[in-house]
Amino acid sequence: MNWERRLPPFAENALEVLREAVEESSDEGLSKEQARSLLVADDRFIESDAEYALDVLQSRGHIYYVDDRIHITPTDD
Repeated sequence: MNWERRLPPFAENALEVLREAVEESSDEGLSKEQARSLLVADDRFIESDAEYALDVLQSRGHIYYVDDRIHITPTDD
């Protein structure tokens, strides 16, 4: 079976916010605290929602950590 696990809408929104910020960071990634702050500043997330979105994105392989910095998993798109 070849299918991709879809992200819930809140996680898609979080990924969009994080992708823009990571692209602006010149591939240095973001600290978890920076990522959480960006999501909360977006007004679609409260602190617990931001933390949960990061967990969902990591568990589904959309983000990964290197030296405690968040990076976006490259896609073939």
